[in-house]
Amino acid sequence: MGVSQPMLTVFRGATIYTMDEKNTVLHKADLWVQDGKVVKAGVDTEIPADAELIFVDGLVITPGLIDIHTHVGIWGEINERINDACEYSSPFTPLMSAIDGIDIRHFSFELARKGGVTTIQTGTGSANPIGGVWTILKTGGNSLNEMIVVEKSGLKGALGENPKNVFGQSYKKSPVTRMAVAHMIRQGFQQALELSDAGRLAALEGQTELAPFIEVLEGKMPMHLHCHRADDIATAIRIAKEFGIKLSLEHCTEGHLMLEAIKESGASVTLGPFMLPATKYETRNGTPEAPKLYHEAGIPFAIMTDHPFIPIHYLVLCAAEAVRYGLDEVTALRSITSTAAKLTGIDNRVGSLEPGKDADFVIWTHHPFNSRANVLGTYINGVKHG
Repeated sequence: MGVSQPMLTVFRGATIYTMDEKNTVLHKADLWVQDGKVVKAGVDTEIPADAELIFVDGLVITPGLIDIHTHVGIWGEINERINDACEYSSPFTPLMSAIDGIDIRHFSFELARKGGVTTIQTGTGSANPIGGVWTILKTGGNSLNEMIVVEKSGLKGALGENPKNVFGQSYKKSPVTRMAVAHMIRQGFQQALELSDAGRLAALEGQTELAPFIEVLEGKMPMHLHCHRADDIATAIRIAKEFGIKLSLEHCTEGHLMLEAIKESGASVTLGPFMLPATKYETRNGTPEAPKLYHEAGIPFAIMTDHPFIPIHYLVLCAAEAVRYGLDEVTALRSITSTAAKLTGIDNRVGSLEPGKDADFVIWTHHPFNSRANVLGTYINGVKHG
């Protein structure tokens, strides 16, 4: 007896924003899904008689949204006493792994799915100069292992007011200044570089505190640095250049004041969150016009929520706010789909509706930037959630 093929499901009649390289938009089109993958998207396709047919006339389909800077499932939210996002016992905690703190049944995952967000990057917060290792995962699944896309997606560090205020002001210990914060970050890389080949191997096998630094130095994952103020952004770029590492600038609040330097650095950029009061001195120059300025400068970027600081189901509103401040709709939608996937190296699986990619998509009542748009269905690996 032959093995039966998984059922083909065809969603018929929608406007489909594929977010492929050509930004193809298909009207009254069909999306074919089978075995958790996209088979094809096209117009007037010949549907096999045994396929499941779902009519979505007049609706809109986009790829699942991607938020590459969150603390979903790891930040307590309701009660800070159960906040697992920052290890406050020490400013230097490189071995803290997001996968050991994520609660996949936390309500933030449901919020993500309700907002059409199917893939997230999550992990430690920004209290520590070196906080730990982030993870990329889907927002739906039966187990953490099933949901993980990239287990080690970057080493998280932070510059500026957060680490110096948490440890210097609250705990009365180093780092007290921006200089000490930068020194602490450099120290990990310098110590890793000083190891012999045998020492590096032993550090990786034993997962010592230098192991994440070695993995960054070897290009196995990037360094994510929280930085708001222009001088902190400059410090992040300086550190990356000194050690020849791949850098992702997180928040980059005053980056629009130094676009040329950022572009020259080649660093990845994740912008946001917008629509927050300037609760810190270093965020006073934040503006939702920044995405437009980055786009005009030719710098790719992703827009993020920093959940829970902007609830994750408002990711689409953050991108729409950038449109309101002058960014074109295509670039805005790419910033939370295909560009976000490309910047994190997962565009072979998600971010666009192309044959062979994961069937992560959202069915909307209207274009997602329309204020009346509602999510009718969020699909992850071809399975509807909610």
